[in-house]
Amino acid sequence: MNHKKLTIATASLLALGLLAWAAWPEPQRVETVRLAQGDFVRELVEDAQTRVRERYTVAAPLSGALVRPMLRAGDAVQAGQVVAEIRPAAPGLLDARSLAEQQERVGAAQAGLARAQANQARARAAEAQAQADLQRSESLARQGFVSSIQLETSQLALQQRRQELRMATGEVDTAAHELQRLRIGLTQATGSQGSPLWRVTAPVAGHVLRLHRDSEGPVTAGTPLLDLGDPRQQEIVTELLTEDAAGLPDQAQATLGHWGGEGRLNARLSRIEPSAFTKVSALGVTEQRVKAVFDWQDPPPAGLGDGFKMEIRIVVQQARDVALAPVSSVFPHGSGHAVFRVEAGRARLQQVTLLGRNGQQAWLRTDLGTGAELVAYPAATLRDGVRVQASRP
Repeated sequence: MNHKKLTIATASLLALGLLAWAAWPEPQRVETVRLAQGDFVRELVEDAQTRVRERYTVAAPLSGALVRPMLRAGDAVQAGQVVAEIRPAAPGLLDARSLAEQQERVGAAQAGLARAQANQARARAAEAQAQADLQRSESLARQGFVSSIQLETSQLALQQRRQELRMATGEVDTAAHELQRLRIGLTQATGSQGSPLWRVTAPVAGHVLRLHRDSEGPVTAGTPLLDLGDPRQQEIVTELLTEDAAGLPDQAQATLGHWGGEGRLNARLSRIEPSAFTKVSALGVTEQRVKAVFDWQDPPPAGLGDGFKMEIRIVVQQARDVALAPVSSVFPHGSGHAVFRVEAGRARLQQVTLLGRNGQQAWLRTDLGTGAELVAYPAATLRDGVRVQASRP
């Protein structure tokens, strides 16, 4: 009987053990990585272009017909050299109505000139009469027949008549100039082929960077004709997001690639322009961008000209011999960041300070030692102390 009870108890304990083993949760499978020690670099990658430092745009100083330019892009020019010739535009022709109106204006101006000349003759006669009256008054005053008051009156009258004569003479000159101006307006242009050429000269020595007009034809005043500059004096320009540009260190270092040759070239930040602008990206996102200008650290290759495209990598943050972990292992936790380390088959939550990150690595400040095993892609269900089964990629 006792043997039978012992057998039943043993079987019951075995069944309970099997049930407990079946209900015991299996460890979570996780992929792990190692905390490493190395150098950290974070870069901005953007498109950039070369740009001549000092560019001079030569524009047409007057309207007219541009003579076909003899220069070509790349030609060297000296300061004061003739770079373009313009034949001034002829005045516009008058239609029948405008011509009649202009002729009537000329007739009115001729009448005005005759009236001004008559006023001048009258003023000249009055001035002569006042001069004669003054002479008689002076002669009588010496004989005592005219008082001093009458003599002063004659002198004042002569001054007044002289002033009136000067005003009348000025009116005659004004009327004569007005008549001449209206007569010029009656002149009908017969063409501009006989007009003298206006020669446009180069303000500085350099090379022709671009011809805005490479054939003859009409131009208006202010029309750009060509750009001048020294293609050897270049800088690099790129457009950055304003939030990225604001975080750049002074004299940030950069490297240039995809410029058409082998190797990467070095450059250094010169300045960030103070005014930003709005730009719509290829994905339709409205962005605020600003231009950043870089100076060459290496001599620019001879084959690079103005406006050549390249890739620029700008060093934003770098550090040597620091703790590095894959970015996939770091996640936000509370007000900071954390990782899961694997210790004795269990996941342990570890707070860390994230100092920087790039596309692959995260720079951490942590008490974990080099080589610590971290969960690479922690699932949302992973909790502190959970049993895990680690596997390396």
